[in-house]
Amino acid sequence: MSMRVSGVREEMLGMGSQLELETNWSPSHLRLLYLLSRFATHPKSTDEEEQWLRSLPLQVMVFEAIVHGLLAFDYSPVCTSIVKDGQSRRLWLNMSHDARAAIDDLREHELVKALKTCSEDFQPSTAYQVTEQGLKVLATLPARDKQRLDEFLTSPRPTSESIRTSVDSPRPGVLGTATTNPSGLVLVENSLLKITYDADKGQFRIRRGDGSVYISRVTDIEEVSYVSSPYLPCCLMRNGTANFSSNAWQAEKCRKGAANSSIQDADLSFAIVLENVRLMVGEWIPFGPNQIVLLNDRLGSLERCQGGLFTSELDDAPTSTSLSISPGLTKIAIVDFEFDAFTNFEADIYAPIEDGIIQIESFGMHLNGDGSIVYGMEIDATMDRSADFLCVDHLARLLVDVDLDSSKIINDLLSPHQRALLDMLFMGDARSRNKFALLTASGISPKLPARAYLDRGEKENELKQVLGELHSVHDIGLDDKLLVGHDGMLLAGPNANKHEPLLIAHLALLSRELVVRFFFKRTFILGDVLARARCYMTSYEMNPEGMDDMRDRVSRCAHDLVLLEEILELLRESLRSLAHTIPSRPTPAEDDSTGGGAALYDHLQLRKTHKDLEMRCKDLAKLLRGFRAKLKQVQSQNGTMAKTILEGLVLGVERNVGVLAEATRANQRSLTGSFDVLLLLFAGILAFELLDRITDGSLLGVDDASAPALHWIKDMVVEKFIDYPGLWFVVNIIWLAVVIWILRVGIRIGYRRLARTQRLVFSGIPRRINVAAFEQFLRTPLDELSPETEEAAPVARGRCTRRRKRFIEARNSNVRGSIRVVKVLWSELAVHPKCQTWMEFFLRVRQNWEQFIAPPVRTQVTYDATNGLLIDVMVQAGVTTNCSEVYAQLMAQMESGGCFDEHYAPPTVTKSEGSSPNSRSNRGFLIPRSVARRNAPVHPTQGV
Repeated sequence: MSMRVSGVREEMLGMGSQLELETNWSPSHLRLLYLLSRFATHPKSTDEEEQWLRSLPLQVMVFEAIVHGLLAFDYSPVCTSIVKDGQSRRLWLNMSHDARAAIDDLREHELVKALKTCSEDFQPSTAYQVTEQGLKVLATLPARDKQRLDEFLTSPRPTSESIRTSVDSPRPGVLGTATTNPSGLVLVENSLLKITYDADKGQFRIRRGDGSVYISRVTDIEEVSYVSSPYLPCCLMRNGTANFSSNAWQAEKCRKGAANSSIQDADLSFAIVLENVRLMVGEWIPFGPNQIVLLNDRLGSLERCQGGLFTSELDDAPTSTSLSISPGLTKIAIVDFEFDAFTNFEADIYAPIEDGIIQIESFGMHLNGDGSIVYGMEIDATMDRSADFLCVDHLARLLVDVDLDSSKIINDLLSPHQRALLDMLFMGDARSRNKFALLTASGISPKLPARAYLDRGEKENELKQVLGELHSVHDIGLDDKLLVGHDGMLLAGPNANKHEPLLIAHLALLSRELVVRFFFKRTFILGDVLARARCYMTSYEMNPEGMDDMRDRVSRCAHDLVLLEEILELLRESLRSLAHTIPSRPTPAEDDSTGGGAALYDHLQLRKTHKDLEMRCKDLAKLLRGFRAKLKQVQSQNGTMAKTILEGLVLGVERNVGVLAEATRANQRSLTGSFDVLLLLFAGILAFELLDRITDGSLLGVDDASAPALHWIKDMVVEKFIDYPGLWFVVNIIWLAVVIWILRVGIRIGYRRLARTQRLVFSGIPRRINVAAFEQFLRTPLDELSPETEEAAPVARGRCTRRRKRFIEARNSNVRGSIRVVKVLWSELAVHPKCQTWMEFFLRVRQNWEQFIAPPVRTQVTYDATNGLLIDVMVQAGVTTNCSEVYAQLMAQMESGGCFDEHYAPPTVTKSEGSSPNSRSNRGFLIPRSVARRNAPVHPTQGV
């Protein structure tokens, strides 16, 4: 099986090309198989673990082997997903389609096995392993080739293509210590080499067995010089004609930049050549009529000077004199527009490029209100090739610039909300999102039947560089060829441009298909986050510190779900509007006698593709409804979990409070016992002191120093009590018990007097009050109340306190808006009920003795000083005091004092000049100075 691969010819390597004839395998196949066998071989026994080599590190090693001249393969830029920490990032890498085809050849002959796996973000990946049969085939590989490959893996010679970093090694053959970034993603590691990926810098680091570490250039996309002109099909223009500028006159500049090309394999042969290539790249972005109106307004479509330079950077200081922004502006020139439907314009990128590289890049852009976006250009020259001789290798590298620059252009024109939708959908990697490429060419060389391009060799591999994996090829008429791949489509032939309406419709459908495809993957990630959240909630006790992170993820899921629903609704609306614009099946005409349009329509299957997309969107809607239900369940579980945690905290607090209460009760019992002991000691000392003063003092003449007239007491005490043994001790004990009982009764009475109180609040409809009269009422002593007031409440005088002095304890004001609310609190001493006889006194004490120890009556009045309204009255008194009678008596007193008369003018009170308000004559002998100060009247309009 002779394999001819594009790239450096086998004879240029000088490594046993005659082997191809003996073994039917090309040397590159065998070297690739040997390279794979050094990392992943079939286990020799069941006790050994199976080792597999992933596709990504294999492609990195293949690129390095190509650069070092060990493999005769070609390479081109390919957008690849790299997964780290559960999040994928799309990166352009120099990968070899020839190597992939070679691995497929080895798999078909069962020399290599493939293992299909799935990454954390549900991206498919493949790993490879050499079988036992493959190891037998490797016996035919010359020892010289094996030695060179081993040297490449362990200690390669320095090359100008690699950025080498010297690492000290004690001696050859001794492995050095790893010095890679600890945060790097380890792709492969064994005794030969270690490949890691640094996500922060986007670089691959290779560390070999001799300790050498260098940065691979697999991520350095080679720049090519090219000249392009803006282009859009006439079917996208309002009047059916396109009037774009042309840069064809600058094609000669490309030849000057070809000498400065960075392509490593500049002498490679070309298997496919295209003529007069027109490139159209399509994608779908969430748009709507309002967004397209806003965009036309921003572009200045209705202004005299349309377009201009645009950037997506925000102006943080619009009042500053100067503005500094990073390079990379976009120049827009309006060509055609319909204000609420679409806009067509030319876009030029002003970005710095490498020295010596000539890149004249101009786009024709079509933005439709349904979200369809088309970037079009006509290739005038690439490197030293003119428009009628364009090689696919150059086009593959040109497509990288088109893909990245088109994202840059549209990013400058989108609204912040649209950029947020894209960042969410593509997980922060919207700049490298997939786009579908549509290429049309007036000719293709060599011109073969369509099936001949699927040769599993150099032609198919070159076409894969721009179209991806080919899955269908068709002959359209006699001269046109249709090649459809995973990432693009090529229609080559003299009649290619006549079928642009069909091609544009197909481009619009496949652009939406890319979004649906990634949308479906995004739902898997959303479901995985919700599943992890549910799993965490079932065992949150194992990791309570992760609760905040889980709640943040659930919150982001809710936010992402809202955005996904919005994107899906816009996508379904765009599909409904697109159904009316899909062209019908062309009929053969004079200029299409072969029926190429009808054949192309049949092969593209536009209606079927549209119907399939609608069905997939319905399926996505069902998935989102399911995720919405799961989200509600997770949020419900989150509430239940929070409630459980709160209950646990409350129970813990209750337990702690119970422990504290028990400790407090124990301490209180200890203090009570100590107090009882102290009370007993105090009572004993007091009792014996009193008894000693009575019996042994000079007051009653018990001792000899007393008056003779009182000696009879001494004789009586000595004769009646002291002379009898033990009687005087009993008298002392009885006296001690009497004193203790009196003290305990006194303490009980004081406790009841202070503790047994009641509080009543009298509030109802606010009543008008004269603030000045009420202030005068507060300053009036109780003894100066009018007789009418005392007669108004005769019952209150007999049952309650006869107030002689009013002590104002507190007065404050609170401003609520424009209203000032004043609270005045005063107290009045209580007086015991009068009894005419002792019998009446004993009867009252027997009925309720607490009325004789009633605490002071405290009254608080709240009123609106701004509007003059009485809000409420609060009375606090002992349990034996009738608060209603106290309230009635207060209202009667205020009524007699003119407090409820709006026209009442209180008399002016003159203050004696010779006496101070705080003098002892005014405040009384036993009233403290502080109480007198509090008792001083304060005007209600004064703030506290």
